[in-house]
Amino acid sequence: MPQTFPEGIADFQDGAPAGDPWVGGPSAPESIEIVPFSPLWADRFVALAGRIRGALGDSALGIEHVGSTAVPGLAAKEVIDIDLTVADPAAEADYVPALEALGYVLRVREPEFEEHRMLRLAEPRVNLHVFGPGSAEAARHRLFRDWLHAHPAEREAYAEAKRLAAAEGPDRVMAYNARKAIVVREIFARAFAGAGIPLAQRALAPASLPELPVSLGETPLHWRPVSRTALPGLLALAQACGEIDHPRSVVTAEELVLGLVGERFDPARDSVMAVDGAGRVLAAGSARLADTAGAEIEVALDGMVHPEIRRRGVGRALLAWQLARGRQLLAASGETAPGILALSGRAEHPGLAELARAAGLAPVRWWQELARPLAGELPERETPEGVRFVPFSARLSERTRAAVNDAFRDHWGFHPITRKEWEREGALAEFAPELSRLAVTGRGGIRDPRRVVGLVLSERRTAEFALRGGPFGTLSTVGVVRDWRGRGLSSALIAEVLRAYREAGLASAVLDVDSANPSGAHVMYARLGFAEQDRSVTYAQYC
Repeated sequence: MPQTFPEGIADFQDGAPAGDPWVGGPSAPESIEIVPFSPLWADRFVALAGRIRGALGDSALGIEHVGSTAVPGLAAKEVIDIDLTVADPAAEADYVPALEALGYVLRVREPEFEEHRMLRLAEPRVNLHVFGPGSAEAARHRLFRDWLHAHPAEREAYAEAKRLAAAEGPDRVMAYNARKAIVVREIFARAFAGAGIPLAQRALAPASLPELPVSLGETPLHWRPVSRTALPGLLALAQACGEIDHPRSVVTAEELVLGLVGERFDPARDSVMAVDGAGRVLAAGSARLADTAGAEIEVALDGMVHPEIRRRGVGRALLAWQLARGRQLLAASGETAPGILALSGRAEHPGLAELARAAGLAPVRWWQELARPLAGELPERETPEGVRFVPFSARLSERTRAAVNDAFRDHWGFHPITRKEWEREGALAEFAPELSRLAVTGRGGIRDPRRVVGLVLSERRTAEFALRGGPFGTLSTVGVVRDWRGRGLSSALIAEVLRAYREAGLASAVLDVDSANPSGAHVMYARLGFAEQDRSVTYAQYC
């Protein structure tokens, strides 16, 4: 029988509390220690629950062991979290005096948050949360506990987040909780999806989009959908922003046009730009629902605000519009996977981290830009037995797409590439098939079909040569299908491509890599002579 959940299970009611929730002032900062799981925690809860029930009798409608100490195998603070259900948490006289007689002290009162109350016991340490029947927050506590219990990988990811959050030193528990909040929300997104809670319910889509500013002082701002007719203005905006935000990268007209195309992207509804009285494009943004879902369904948030009008509220208003539209897209998508709204930029992008955090997005992924010169000795690697290296060709295009989809399906944020997406990307002028290499098995035919098992796809971004001090090649996609990993195929392919780059007169090679790449590529790239020269960050919300 499917589980039923209270209305609002996915609504965490983010935002500042209506008033001061603390009774007697906030807790003092303390050192937070994460200790290995102890089976004694369950016994401790049983004893505590017995005393609470003895004190409250039938007034205790439910007593649940929640939090990390309720999850076998999970490292935790040595604090027992208990959820107590009473008929009316606001009627404190019905239960607080009896609990005070047991040594509990009322510390938190939140009338606007389901009338939540929290009492603490000093020895043993207990956080006793009080809710009414049908509480969404209490249901979340149980769902999170049960999900971690059933999913060891999630349990370890959460334990690591707790250790990292605690390592920052003495602090208030609320600050510790905030540092691990994005991991909690990511796990909740998977738990909600696993429990069958529809994305339409989880996305919390607004009925209407927020208003955008119509002027800045005496400068009017006319908001309209992004269109191809505005391409010159968008290109000028991208250039002005790029000089500050990504001074060694160039956004081309081709890329802007590509950004207006997608099987589930409608520029008329999913994009907006601000034009001043002289016709200049001063800001632009979009919310793009991915054409396909992978482990998650993503809405990418791309935006630009002209440096002349930054820090005047336009970026905040634009991002709020994008987030609202993104949630509408997720709610209407019909997808069941966890949803994510994400934006990315250089780690040194001025103001981006502040803008993202103010909008409720947190850093979830870091990307390294690696480079190596091509002068001097290049690495030599043996070609693994059973494969041959060939340049990319149209006849192997579909096999290459299949290899990319296989190679990256366990990578964070990847969604399967459709044929249309593949063809659009392959048509870009920067794609360099002659500098790309495929690892191919099989000779062709029914008995020995050809298969692409590894690839390095290259770009020649000539517009950036001057910005980077000379001609270079970009290894835009490096992948090996999973059943060929661990055989040295990636390093052999890259070594082959580096030689092709040098023979083509290029002076250096550049690539981007996920800092948490599951294939362990960082060690390989270092051995091949690559070193970090820049870093980017993805900020996100989950639902």
